[in-house]
Amino acid sequence: MGAQGTKGGGTVQPVIGTAPATPPATPAQAPAPTPNPAFNVNQAAATGLQGAMAGTQQAMAGPLNVGAYMNPYTQEVIDRTQNDIERQRLMAINNVGAQAERANAFGGSRQALVEGTTNAEYGRMAGDMAAQQRMAGYNTAMANAMADRTGRLGAASQLGSLANQAFNTGQTINQNLMQQGLLQQSLQQALLDSAANDMSNYANAPMNSLSAPLAALGAANMNQGTTSKTENPGILGTLGALKYIGMF
Repeated sequence: MGAQGTKGGGTVQPVIGTAPATPPATPAQAPAPTPNPAFNVNQAAATGLQGAMAGTQQAMAGPLNVGAYMNPYTQEVIDRTQNDIERQRLMAINNVGAQAERANAFGGSRQALVEGTTNAEYGRMAGDMAAQQRMAGYNTAMANAMADRTGRLGAASQLGSLANQAFNTGQTINQNLMQQGLLQQSLQQALLDSAANDMSNYANAPMNSLSAPLAALGAANMNQGTTSKTENPGILGTLGALKYIGMF
């Protein structure tokens, strides 16, 4: 609390200041949504057909990259198999030596012949096993590459089907618009015909209103039997006849 001051023998109360009002924070406005472009079925059909044709051509004419589907661990598997065969060969050679030693023929020609035959057989086994493993890896990679090509062809075919569906949808929309236009044209023509009929009736209204009195006047002349020749009374004669029968 601030100290009180004195002035002229009186006590001056401290002025209590008020903090300026803080303006309310303006809420952040969300960005306006971006309008989606109108979907054009005809353009979609054309784009889909072009994509289907390009995908089919690429899948059929493109190289079948079998190497991309080869197992990267094929050589490691072959090396491990070769090591196992080599270990079995060494064990067989040791058995041959042990048998030769028990027969007191260690280092003889018979032992050398048996060891040579054993080495040849295990070498053949190692070669056959490596060839079979490589062939299996290649066949698997070929099957995967063909499956990929078949899948891309299926995707292109599906895209072509969607393009055909979009084309049929566009044709249906165009036919509906044409039928709606013809219906609107027929309605407008009916309105024009009705207006023309009303205009014709309005233009012929004076003559139509005179037809009944003229017919009555003609019937009166026929009853008197004085009709000798037919003459056009003219507008003055017509008006006089109307006045005579009391219409004016």
